Parts: sequence; structure tokens; C-alpha cells
Amino acid sequence: MDPTLQKLHRWIDDHQNEIIEALQGVLRIPSVEGPPEPGAPYGRAVREALDYTLELSRKLGFRVRDIDGHAGDAEFGEGSEYIGVLGHLDVVPEGEGWHYPPYGAEIHDGYIYARGASDDKGPTYAALFAAKALMESGSPLRRRVRIIFGCNEESGFGCMHHYFDVTNQERPLYGFTPDASFPLIYAEKGIVNLTLSKPLPNNNADLYIAYAQGGRRPNMVPDHASALLAGSAKALREAETLLNRYWDRNITFNHTDEGIKIEAIGKSAHGSHPTAGDNAIVRLARVLCEFELPERSLWLDWVVHASDTAGSGLGIAHRDDVSGPLTSNLGVLEYKGGRVFLTYNIRYPVTWPLDSLLDQGRPFWEKEGWSYEVTQGHAPLYVPLDQEPVATLLRVYREETGDMKSQPGTMGGGTYARATPRTVAYGAAFPDGKDGPAHEPDERIAIQSVLKAAKIYAHALYELAK
Repeated sequence: MDPTLQKLHRWIDDHQNEIIEALQGVLRIPSVEGPPEPGAPYGRAVREALDYTLELSRKLGFRVRDIDGHAGDAEFGEGSEYIGVLGHLDVVPEGEGWHYPPYGAEIHDGYIYARGASDDKGPTYAALFAAKALMESGSPLRRRVRIIFGCNEESGFGCMHHYFDVTNQERPLYGFTPDASFPLIYAEKGIVNLTLSKPLPNNNADLYIAYAQGGRRPNMVPDHASALLAGSAKALREAETLLNRYWDRNITFNHTDEGIKIEAIGKSAHGSHPTAGDNAIVRLARVLCEFELPERSLWLDWVVHASDTAGSGLGIAHRDDVSGPLTSNLGVLEYKGGRVFLTYNIRYPVTWPLDSLLDQGRPFWEKEGWSYEVTQGHAPLYVPLDQEPVATLLRVYREETGDMKSQPGTMGGGTYARATPRTVAYGAAFPDGKDGPAHEPDERIAIQSVLKAAKIYAHALYELAK
């Protein structure tokens, strides 16, 4: 083994207790985004995680900067160019169903349990200590090494926008984000939220929908949706008779002073994997189509038939050989005030321009009377396998692990790799699938995974910076 790699491995092995204790410290901070405060644009808890990490980095000997509370960085070395690692310190809410305290950072059977253990504090700290190992090796490097700590990845990329676009920080020559899986992710689909809307005429029918709503965010498969049926007493009695015979056990109803409230229960999943969920909005529309409602031809039939996960109903089904098929998730329904809104979270193939998607779908939507608005777009990411830094990162992974079978992949999710060119997602989840599950109860990472990832990252930084 190269003498420098031996030094890197030895340093990480000799300091594993320090690494794990530091990681436990940041995992005990519940850094879910909260109300903005002066100097803490993403809330007090996220600010605390950033302060903890920057102070740790300072003690480790890095040059440290706080970028207005939106992000921070830790750097060492000299040179006109730098290699960047982009990790994040914010986490999603802990949710229910934990067997261990979500911010206890307890160790059981070799795993650290905590929200953020695998996404993304554990991998980010593996990269930070990898950089420290490289610093301590004394190896001559032509480029600086910089670890960038973002604070707003889970609910938007405002931190990276502030870092690179608002404050105009220099961009890395090459970079990676430790926020996905090994061997690496070389392509991420484009992401866009498409909102279709149309005005509805005033209702004077015997039975009509007073309101309907479903979903919390476009990038989640909705697990709940509801509607209120209103109208004459006779029409409501007939509606109740039909509902009592309806086949779907995930549909419930009850009487209110205003009419009959119908609720649909589905199963949540990430918007990039809509087939893993059960869309409650579609369930709701399906039962509402059983009634003679004026809204049926205006939007209910559309929801039932135009909300398939491949985008066929929207007229935008497409695929490419790099990243596979487009996916579509109807994430939010809002019907009130005389207008209906449907918001779809769409992940489109990396070689397909957004303009082509819109050109293909627009005539279809307009023919059905829909207006459209596109928001929160993220362009696709694609770095071919023979280009840097992909070629070096893949080689390093194989040399460190001996794994010659696992192949680099693509995904519909989005990472900080989109924030700057020549950057890809690189770990830290290993192909064995034992760490995680991110965003779910009992999120965890193996101590050995942290140390193994740190060795891979140290090797990769050395190769890219020398």
C-alpha cells in the first residue's frame, strides 16, 4: 500500500474514539429547521449544530468560516484550486415509532442510533475527519481541501444558493457529497413541481363538493386526503347509502353540520419513488367519481386517469438510457374558493431538457382547460463515468473495498451535487444496506461504516488534491 494511504488508515484507526464521540455530540442536537432568527436563518437548533461543527473544526486545525449562518466551511492547504466536500447538518423531524431516543446517539450492537446518523451528519463527519487525517499525513498537495457544511438541505437548497450565488464563494475544481450511496451516483434526474389549476363554476347542484384537500408537500406521496360533500338533505341521504356500500376500507366518512366529510388514507413515500406509496388523493377522487357531481368531468376524472406514476396521463411519459423513466407524483390537492389546484412532483430523465417536457405536455394540459405553473426546478445532474471526478472516485472505492461488482447508479432524488459543477454523490451508504433507513424511525449508522467511509474519503481527497 502507498505509504500515504497507510498513514491515513492508521490515523483514522488511532482516533476512532475521538471521531465517534464528536459525531455523538452533533447527533444530540435536534437540528430540525425552525423559525428564522438573526444569525440563524434556519432556526436556533440548526445554528447550534453549525456552531458545534465549526468549533470542532477550529480545534482540529482547519481554517474556519461562518457564511451568515446559512453554511460554514473548514479548509486546509494551499493552492489556487480546491477539492470540495458538501455535507449537511440539518435533519428531518424525528417522527414516531423509535425504539431508541432519536437524539440520544446511543450505541447498540455497533450502531449509533439518532436522527441524522446516516443522513447526513455521520457521513459529513466521516469526511471531516478524513480531511483531518490527510492534513496530519503531511503529504504534499497541489490543491486545498474544503468541507462545506450546509444547513438547509432537507427543506430546500437555500444554504447552497446563499453560499455560491449570493455570497459568490469560489467553486471547487471537483467535489462530492457524502449523501447517497457507494460506489457513487453519477446522474440525478431533473426535478420540477408542476401545478395545474382551473376555475370552477358556481355550484347549484343538489350534491356538490364544498372543499377538497390532500397532501402536505409535493415530494411526498400523500397519505391523507379529504372532501366535504354538501347539498340537499335528500342528496346527502343517497350519498350515505352509496358510501355504506363502497368497497374501499381506506375510505371513511362522517356527518358534520355542513354535510358529509369523506377521508381517504394512503401510504406515504418519497416523491422520487411514488410506486412505493399509495396515493390518498387518487383514492379520494375515485370514490367521488361514484357520485353524479358537477366536478367529475371538470377535475375528478382527470385525477383518476392522469395521475399515473409514469406521467402518461399528463402526456409527458419519457425515458432515457442513462437514468431510466420519468416519474410523477400527485403530491398536493387544493380545491376551494372556486378553483382547483393539483401539484405534481416530477423527476425527469437527465438527457431530456425541461423545455422539451413542457412542450410535450402543454398542449395536452391546455386542451383540458388547465393553466400551469412550474416551480422549484432543479436541473438534472449527469457526469459520464469516464470523466472526473467520477473515474477517480470509483477507482478509489474499488481499491479500498475490493468490491468490483457493485455498479455506480442514478437516482430520482436530489443532493448538493447539483449545487456546483463536477460534483457527484459518493457514499456513505454501503451496498449491504445495513445503515439507515434515512427519514424513518431508528435511523442508524454502524461505527465501522463511519470509519470505513472516512478511509475511502481520505484516499479520495488525497487522489484529487495531490
